[in-house]
Amino acid sequence: MLRIIHTDTDDLDNPLHGGQPVRTYEINKRLVQHHRIMVLTSTYTGAKREIIKDNIRYRRIGIRVPGWGLSPHLSFLALLGPQIKMMPHDIIIEEFTPPLGFCLLPLWTHKPVVCMIQWYFFDQWERRYKLPFSRFMSLIAKRGIYRYFIVQTNAMGETVRKLIPSAIIKKIPCGINKGCFFEPGTSRDFVLYLGRLERIQKGLDTLLEAWKIVCSKKKIPLVIAGDGRDRQYLEKLAGSYGIQEQIKFVGKAGNALKRELLRSCRFLVMPSRSETFGIVALEAMAAQKPVVAFNIEHLNEVLSQDWGILINPFDVQKYADSILCLWNNPEHCRTLGKRGQKEAKNYLWDRMAVEQERFYYEVLKENGV
Repeated sequence: MLRIIHTDTDDLDNPLHGGQPVRTYEINKRLVQHHRIMVLTSTYTGAKREIIKDNIRYRRIGIRVPGWGLSPHLSFLALLGPQIKMMPHDIIIEEFTPPLGFCLLPLWTHKPVVCMIQWYFFDQWERRYKLPFSRFMSLIAKRGIYRYFIVQTNAMGETVRKLIPSAIIKKIPCGINKGCFFEPGTSRDFVLYLGRLERIQKGLDTLLEAWKIVCSKKKIPLVIAGDGRDRQYLEKLAGSYGIQEQIKFVGKAGNALKRELLRSCRFLVMPSRSETFGIVALEAMAAQKPVVAFNIEHLNEVLSQDWGILINPFDVQKYADSILCLWNNPEHCRTLGKRGQKEAKNYLWDRMAVEQERFYYEVLKENGV
């Protein structure tokens, strides 16, 4: 039995969480059957300091200063090392964490540290806070204190290799549960967007622009499921484009609503400008629904023209034309959907958990444990 500490600033119970804590939970839910696992995560409004979820112990550290968005991240980073030093452990899994990426945990332990990269969006943080976070990260990488990495795509592996040529890198993608696979229901004739409401990274401004183009030819209903700080902006933008009648914002989608939306939509749109994997695309594939996306790094390792539609970044006119074309060809939708579901069967959490556990043991063996 291993004593595993997993550090992840994102929290599955945080209303604004992304895909990162989903993986943290799904992998550890399986590994905790044989190991003792503590997840150290940051705080948020209304958070309890410690909970147990499916035998995984979660401890929230740090403070939140109202009006200072960086406070949970910076206080988490400041307190993380001392917490690690006080806790017995055999291995540490360190999530690459905004705003600096590395948490410097190898300086606080003599045990192996595996860096898990699911976040890599320095440009957004630098635009927001006017600080050179990626430069700081590169300086830390050059110190040579990190050796082991888990990445989700080949492209991310290449990025890590350029930073740390001697790194030992294991590619283990995200996964999905068997319950994500189902036959599509009766189509309610709408297109679905599913995810955080962020206009820059998620490209929702380009989606609404494409919808303005589509609606000039054929008014296609769009359901936007999710929440985020840009919802009000996007609702106003839809109004300014005169397309508010075709767009329905349904808010955060729990498991039941998400399943129903995936079952009954015609296809999914994913206009992201950047992703490090694209788990929503994988969920759509499992539900036999094709995805219309821009051909961007990382996401194009999940999607393929064989089971989706990939558009040159960021050609909004072509994106709109592809939406209209796919909408007018339901039979092609079904063909792409069946191919996508077949591919999605290669991504199951059970398999990913086995691969991740195996890598832990490889790391420990190399370190003489």
